[in-house]
Amino acid sequence: MKTKILILGIALTGTITVSSRAADSHDNPSINLKDPVQVLEGRTIYNRTCTAYCHGRDGLQERAPSLRGRDDLSPEQIHATISNGKRVAGQIMPAWKDQLNDQQIWQITAFILSLREQ
Repeated sequence: MKTKILILGIALTGTITVSSRAADSHDNPSINLKDPVQVLEGRTIYNRTCTAYCHGRDGLQERAPSLRGRDDLSPEQIHATISNGKRVAGQIMPAWKDQLNDQQIWQITAFILSLREQ
């Protein structure tokens, strides 16, 4: 079986974890990331799952870094971090791939990307 090197835990801070695993959809969004309907759905999911403890409602900073104005994050980095979580220097973000499907993760990604202008 062929395996590809897949970047699994690209943290929002740029930390990279490498693992050999079959490539998945991290590189190919299943939605149009600029579609306002997808962004709105991503906002809904984000505000339901990511606000109580970490990033705050609509990406405002809480205990985790603010996600507004972050043009340093690629769609693939955001997707991989949401999917696989992050553990860096005492910072822990849970993996969401077992609670959210790939389309929902891409929708959250679209929402986070929309915060660049804010």
